Amino acid sequence: MAGQFQKENSNHKRRQFWQSHLDAWTLTELSQAEYCRQNNLQAHRFTYWKRKFYRENLPVEFVRIPERPIKSNCFFQGSSTPLRLTVGSRFTVEIPDGFSPANLEQVILTLEEV
Repeated sequence: MAGQFQKENSNHKRRQFWQSHLDAWTLTELSQAEYCRQNNLQAHRFTYWKRKFYRENLPVEFVRIPERPIKSNCFFQGSSTPLRLTVGSRFTVEIPDGFSPANLEQVILTLEEV
């Protein structure tokens, strides 16, 4: 139990350390590399934490999937390999065996609107 507390405390301190450096860097006009040199930081670790905090703070967006009638009864069942639907370079959706045709159509229609 004590070991878990120490680990959580250590993680918290690490996060605070990098957050304070990222906050300080944004107040300067220095490049990341120069800031890291002046503060004796490893540039790759700086970049890692910058990306980590950025990803954690991305807003969550929900997309409404419209309900529409199924236009076709064409659906393949019994495939051992999941169907992979790729839409340009933006989306790849893996569809497992037994996925509902109605849900698949709603996903496709939603992707067409994005």
